[in-house]
Amino acid sequence: MSRLVTLKSLCNKITDGSHYSPVGINKGFPMLSVKDMNDYGFSYDDCKLISKEEYDKLVQADCKPKLNDLLIAKDGSYLKHVFVIKDEIDQAVLSSIGILRPNLEKIYPDYLKYYLQTKSVKKEVSKKYVSGSALPRIILKGFEQIEIIEKDLPTQKAIAKVLSDLDAKIELNNKINRELEAMAKTIYDYWFVQFDFPFDFAQGKPNDQGKPYKSSGGKMVYNEELKREIPVGWEVKKIGEVLKTTLGGTPSTKNKEFWKGNIPWLNSGEIANFPIVKSELSITKNAIDKSATSLMPKGTVPISITRHLRPSILAIDACANQSVVGIFESELIKSSYIYPLIKNEIPRYMALRTGAQQPHINKETIDETFIVLPTENILKMYYKLVDNSYKKIINTTFQNQQLTALRDWLLPMLMNGQVTVRQAHGNAVGEAEEKLSSSAEQSRSMAAEPKAEYKKG
Repeated sequence: MSRLVTLKSLCNKITDGSHYSPVGINKGFPMLSVKDMNDYGFSYDDCKLISKEEYDKLVQADCKPKLNDLLIAKDGSYLKHVFVIKDEIDQAVLSSIGILRPNLEKIYPDYLKYYLQTKSVKKEVSKKYVSGSALPRIILKGFEQIEIIEKDLPTQKAIAKVLSDLDAKIELNNKINRELEAMAKTIYDYWFVQFDFPFDFAQGKPNDQGKPYKSSGGKMVYNEELKREIPVGWEVKKIGEVLKTTLGGTPSTKNKEFWKGNIPWLNSGEIANFPIVKSELSITKNAIDKSATSLMPKGTVPISITRHLRPSILAIDACANQSVVGIFESELIKSSYIYPLIKNEIPRYMALRTGAQQPHINKETIDETFIVLPTENILKMYYKLVDNSYKKIINTTFQNQQLTALRDWLLPMLMNGQVTVRQAHGNAVGEAEEKLSSSAEQSRSMAAEPKAEYKKG
């Protein structure tokens, strides 16, 4: 029988970040909270920055994570994100993040990371060591008594490697997707913001070998709605005039017949995922018929309209709650055109939010958004150039879903000894590697392709 030891006995320190939040500045040191965490580390895109003076105080208070520290989401969606600090940089964390400092002679940080992500641990934590309903948070004094299955360090490292190899494949796919999205966004901005789509002036029509339209003297006309010039022959409409939009809704949570169906149902937080290939909850057809929600077909561009405003693309048919507006594709105006358009509108939408408790925009804001309508041949040429990138992003995300399911299945089996490291490598992981190697190589090739360049003539 395996021996159980407490988390406290395996760590040199168990604490959290600063309970004092310094004033933010425009340029400085990252001050990170649970909202800045993801599965693989921190996102610095929207984090608070603080002065060197304040940062130095927090370093003295031991609120700077050190190499091999394990950081956990402590407040809100507790244990949703757990990761190990691999590079020690100048940053500090707030109290919504727990800091575990492993004793490296007893516990391998990555083994502990995966152990804390098992369903059994999360269930125990939720029952015994969490307080608060509006904002649940882990009570560290109790949490430190969590029991860990003791294994020798070589075994810990071997188990962690199996799981981290799968995570590395997932993160590689995520990197490929980010590069593909950036490439597609660059083309969109070049063509439809700068209006430098390729144009053959001799033939008087778009051509993928042509010169940049506006920079090469293409005819422009002033548009009153946009207060700027657009190419001659293009139109400007409102989204609500040319595309169908819908506001989500929530079926009654008291009616059990509405839930656990086969139709994915999204909340606004899930719109942060791009593209969307799954949902945590699902509803029945009856729930759609008897509530305000409606089915959005795959290809729809949903946007969360509450607090953090984010668009995505549906890779599945799904419904959503009332904090989500869906913008449907048309035969001519596809998601690969709508999605970057809405991404560019986010700064303006953020400035339009109202409400102190829950800042938001409404469906009318989306419907009233101006959309530039190029000529049909230009749109078709654009789709030919970018649609394959979006398809690859969606396919790779589905692959990640399979890899994540495999990792989550192996996780408790490896920890409990039901599957050995050799079995995992020889069977499940090996099969996954064989299945995904060719498609991953295709993804790398696509991501490595040079970006489209349109040189001035």
